Amino acid sequence: MEHRTIQEILDTLLGQKLIYITCEADILDIGFEKKILHVSSLGRIVKNNRILLTTFDYQSWDEIESTNNDEWYNVEKHRQEIVGGIVVSVKISECGDLFISLNNGIEIEVFVSEAEHHYGCQEEQWVLFDNKEEKSSIYFLTQYNDGIEYTKY
Repeated sequence: MEHRTIQEILDTLLGQKLIYITCEADILDIGFEKKILHVSSLGRIVKNNRILLTTFDYQSWDEIESTNNDEWYNVEKHRQEIVGGIVVSVKISECGDLFISLNNGIEIEVFVSEAEHHYGCQEEQWVLFDNKEEKSSIYFLTQYNDGIEYTKY
């Protein structure tokens, strides 16, 4: 397997256009031209210091239909101002928090929201992977609550 630093993998997002944003249960699914980001921890999208949506908005729902929640509502409400931006910056903190800046003023912030477990298994916080249309192989960069893993399939 080739050796690549985490930052080198993240830098493959640079210049890519954000082409869609959607919800899948309680996961925020953000699609770029060649990469997909799944956020299952605390993620939020900010523009001009205003929080447009967070993954925790999923908890605010009508208690009847799971898709009737603030996360899904806010994705629909703000989709037009989020989609279409080009990635200009990608950074990761030493704790595994991810920060992506787009040229349309959108900031995607993903925070590791759990400490290391003293029992059980690691919990996925976010995953960055190649779009299925990239035929050669699929790469997964998975941030867990207690570390990051890079795998190739």
